[in-house]
Amino acid sequence: MKCLEEDFKRFYKLVESGQLHNNAAAKACNYTPEQFSRLRKKYSKIGDRMFIHGLSGKKSNHTKLTAEIKHFIIEQYLIESSERNPINFKYWRDELEEVYDIKVSYKTVYNVLTAAGINSPEKRKVKRAPVKRISFRRKNFGELLQWDATPYQWFAWAGDTRYYALHGVMDDSRSTYLALYMTEFECRYGYIECRRQVLTKYGVELEDYSDKSPVFHNNYKDQTALSIADQLAGTEKKKALWEIMNQELDVDLHLANSPQAKGKIERGWETIQGRLVNEFKKRGIKTIEAANPFLENEFCGYYFKHFGKNKENVSVFRTLDKGINLQNLLCVKEKRTVNREGCISFKGLKIKVLNFQHTQVEGDLCINQNGLWFLYKGQNYAVQIKSPASELSADVPQVLENIIHDYLFSEMHFKAA
Repeated sequence: MKCLEEDFKRFYKLVESGQLHNNAAAKACNYTPEQFSRLRKKYSKIGDRMFIHGLSGKKSNHTKLTAEIKHFIIEQYLIESSERNPINFKYWRDELEEVYDIKVSYKTVYNVLTAAGINSPEKRKVKRAPVKRISFRRKNFGELLQWDATPYQWFAWAGDTRYYALHGVMDDSRSTYLALYMTEFECRYGYIECRRQVLTKYGVELEDYSDKSPVFHNNYKDQTALSIADQLAGTEKKKALWEIMNQELDVDLHLANSPQAKGKIERGWETIQGRLVNEFKKRGIKTIEAANPFLENEFCGYYFKHFGKNKENVSVFRTLDKGINLQNLLCVKEKRTVNREGCISFKGLKIKVLNFQHTQVEGDLCINQNGLWFLYKGQNYAVQIKSPASELSADVPQVLENIIHDYLFSEMHFKAA
């Protein structure tokens, strides 16, 4: 227990008059010598006002907790929360302040709800084994980006219980998401769209950190192992999509050996799962098509506002080289040979390359969320479908099937740049 006001004044006068040493006075008042020295300086400047609390006489920033407000906190929580989509207490505290202008602390919300017999949905969290490897936070914005995706029932509240994959990229220094994009399953197209958002809004990062998904790294030994003859001939190992893009952008790629190694983005998914569903519910967002514009234009900023760190640190993002064609970089490329009819085959479909004068030559069929086109010697050519939709292979991923239907069978074709 610290000393009384009268004792402090008495010892202060003794020290100032030279009758008592600062260390002895500090010990008598139950302070450290450094702390007592600071208090002496403060008392010499403001006098007895030092003993008055700084908030004394001022209006509290928090709402006075009346019985009516307690009742509202409980009843409104029960209305908005459900067994299928429970709301965590931290999110509910933010909602009370931002939506209903009720400013109370998290501890107050917790006490009110638990007293009413309501348990937090995060009460029983799985205890994880400690990770030996320590990952230090990078100092600069854009120095290291973490990439990952998480499947979740984002629209279960609306009756759609299917799992959809949310792709995301998090800056390591600020612990905030720079881009988010949702598809039916985790796939290359989701990550490509996230990279497009990062490149157009911020620029080129220095390093990437991801798991060993085939999107980022070629895991198949039979495709990467080269014979001595191949090595002597200068044949390169087959690279994954991300490795090719990073080589062109001059970005280093690091691969994590476990989910725990990229813990920042993994913990971020838990936070998003506890909040994003409720944001969808408030806005009536029930489909992927409606979710993606909201994720890009609003939710990334919302996450940064509530959970971002080091908001003023220095950005080391680089400007994208003007010589790089962003459209041709951010796409999946499939090698195809143009036959004598000026057509290529893809997933059971016959596709015509428009305004193309060459035959028996190999080029790239490029695919992304903007459509499909054919790339040959740096030139883009529009394509047109020549087969009925029934001939599309049954093993085509849902994301790719959607692109083909949207941009080929609906007679919407990519305009060659």
